[in-house]
Amino acid sequence: MSDPARPNDPDPSDPFQPIHGDKPVIEKIEIATEGEDCDECVRKLRPVLMKIPGVQNVDVDLPRERVIITFDARKTHAPDLHDAILKSGYKPAPFAQA
Repeated sequence: MSDPARPNDPDPSDPFQPIHGDKPVIEKIEIATEGEDCDECVRKLRPVLMKIPGVQNVDVDLPRERVIITFDARKTHAPDLHDAILKSGYKPAPFAQA
């Protein structure tokens, strides 16, 4: 549905209109982890995640044992991030500490 006040603007509901095709789709995910409660763990885990294409930032919340990852969803997906955590020797927890 086009806006009569803006007749030249592309219709965002048109699937054939590449409005933001070249822009990143930034998402943030929090992944609970087990056994990540020291600074050395952070030093080991952060570089592993930062090497994944599309990952822009990794914050580690030690007290709550979780990793907060900001990434471009066009370049990587949450399962890739989980796999990287597993391969680094840590494992995603079934739930985060409150």
